[in-house]
Amino acid sequence: MQAAAEIEATRLLTCNAERRKEADQSHIFEAATTQLCVNQVAQCVTGDDRAGGVGFRRETGVEKYWRDSKVVTIYEGTSNIQLQTIVRFIQKP
Repeated sequence: MQAAAEIEATRLLTCNAERRKEADQSHIFEAATTQLCVNQVAQCVTGDDRAGGVGFRRETGVEKYWRDSKVVTIYEGTSNIQLQTIVRFIQKP
């Protein structure tokens, strides 16, 4: 139930960022927030706390989603870069 709510929240964040981009409005903050949240939700939903042992078995495909979400977190510090972008917008006068 909670996973479904989190997935829906990330869909709404994505739609908001897309709407602002299509309207030629600044969307950097929204895009950074969306990328950070989507990755966190992907890790949560596919991680061992929700998927259980199925998350480690290659036959189900869940393992690949977890691995992919983990790579985004550590590959070139993507999550940290998103956090820095968000902080810059929050600290703006």
